[in-house]
Parts: sequence; structure tokens; C-alpha cells
Amino acid sequence: MSDQDLQKLAELRAKIDMADQSIHALLLQRAQVIDELIKAKGASKNRGAAFRPGREAQMMEVLKERHSGSIPFATIAHMWREIISTFTWLQAAYTVHIAQTKDNRLNDTVRYQFGFTVEVQTHSTIDRAMDAAQNTQNAIVVLETPKDHTVDWWRGIGGTSGLSVMARLPIVPVSFNAVDALVLAPPLSDPVPFEWRVYVVRTKSKSDLNNWDGGELLASQEEPDGGTVSLIAIGPGGKTPTELLDIRAAGGYFAPLTDE
Repeated sequence: MSDQDLQKLAELRAKIDMADQSIHALLLQRAQVIDELIKAKGASKNRGAAFRPGREAQMMEVLKERHSGSIPFATIAHMWREIISTFTWLQAAYTVHIAQTKDNRLNDTVRYQFGFTVEVQTHSTIDRAMDAAQNTQNAIVVLETPKDHTVDWWRGIGGTSGLSVMARLPIVPVSFNAVDALVLAPPLSDPVPFEWRVYVVRTKSKSDLNNWDGGELLASQEEPDGGTVSLIAIGPGGKTPTELLDIRAAGGYFAPLTDE
């Protein structure tokens, strides 16, 4: 390389160093704002963790809309997931509980969403993971969406005191084979409306949901008396099925971002 090329290379490296310094300074500034936020709203006293999927979904949407340049959005989203999750954890340290699975897909999905600062505890069964989230302050549980699975952990969720759905993962497109999963938590002190509402419903039979087009059937199980209990999600503008014997609100989630 010529002396001129070497000088240009040095200048470019100096610009990278300055950009890195600016990024670091802004992260420190963000941390100071989080400290002020904790004092303002007492986030450490909230039940169910400081994780607020609606706020995060909005932030990721804004990030996607203003993104440009050669760096893939998936890379930016990955870095922002770590930033957002770490600063959320700083507001109120919380734990994510999962059940042991045959592969690492659920763990990979959880780590992508919550980063490596948040503690993740793996339990031998779904029931133990749910119990830990239910009985531990500032805790949530992440479980595979029960569609096409026979495990019926979803039948008892919802109501005024139990675990309810608060998010669906992954919230942004990812480059790996992620698991379609639901995040559950105890009732929050500051609940917000969801884009998609989740319900546990009972019908005379599964066929009563055949002509329903208001959302998505997440799971269904027949009962000894011939009835059917189902977990459904209703999207924006959607209506509940008409042939219901019973319905129980079980939380909701915000629509994940797409590649479009």
C-alpha cells in the first residue's frame, strides 16, 4: 500500500474509534435516564418484571422504519434486543423461566429476546417452570406455543390471579430457526391493551370453531363430556366465536414484526 493509502486507512480507523466512543457515551447517557426512570415510577416494585412488550414492539417498529444502509436490519435488531433487555433488567432485575426441551431452539429464542444479562432458569417440566414464575417476584415464563402439541398447560391460565399471556416470540424476524413461543407473567401493575387478545374458551365441540375467522386457534382439547376447551387469539377487529359455552380472558400480545 502507498503512503497515501495508509494515511486514508488510518483516518477511517480514527472515524470508527470516534463512532465507538460516541456509541459508548450514548449508552452511558441512556443508563442515567434509566436511573431517573426508576426513581420516577418505582419500577422495582412492579410485579411480573419490568418487561413491557408493547413499548418494546413500538421501539422496534420505529427502528425498522428509520433503518437504512448496507447493514442488515436483523443485525441492528439483534444489538438493540441486547440493549433494550439489559436496560429493562436494570429497572427491575427479573428471571425468565423455561422448561427443558429436546433441542436448544427455545433457549436460543429466549436468549435472542432477553439477552445474556437476564437470568434464565431451566426446569425439568412445564409445571415447575410455571410454578416458579407464579411464585417468584419479578419473573416470567416462556413456553412453546401449544399449537400441534398435546401438553395442556394453557387450560388454567388467565383470570385475576394466575399467569396470563403478555407477548409472543420472536417479536422480530430472526436468521435462525426460532421457536414460536408465548411469554406469560402474573398480572402486571400497569396493564396495557393488546393488539391480539388471548382467551380460553369452551364449546360443545371443536367443529363450533370451524367457521370462525376472527383470529387463530392456538390449541384445542376434547373433554370427557364431549365438549372442547380451546386457546384462541383474536386479532385487531376480530370477533369472538359465536357458539361459546364459556370464555376466560388470558392476556394477549402485540403482532411480531415481519420482513415486509
